[in-house]
Amino acid sequence: MNGRIATLMVHTSPLDQPGIGDAGGMNIYVVESAQRMAAMGVAVDIFTRRTNVDQPEIVEISKGVRVRHFDCGHGALTKEQLPAHIMGLS
Repeated sequence: MNGRIATLMVHTSPLDQPGIGDAGGMNIYVVESAQRMAAMGVAVDIFTRRTNVDQPEIVEISKGVRVRHFDCGHGALTKEQLPAHIMGLS
């Protein structure tokens, strides 16, 4: 790989099934874009909020594309509630 970039997905995880809850086209777009960048030699880390304590810190979804979970807020949060919790990460 010729470098690495980071992407942040705020209100859904790229691992979520499109069509369930708020997961949809953005999930597909981010994963597809990351896989295309990886195919060109640029590794991608997609950072997203851990929504389940059992989720591992890092999940490799394809060669050069990883989902990295971080803790932000507790329990189920609506997408409208997330910005206040993310601001506290700095």
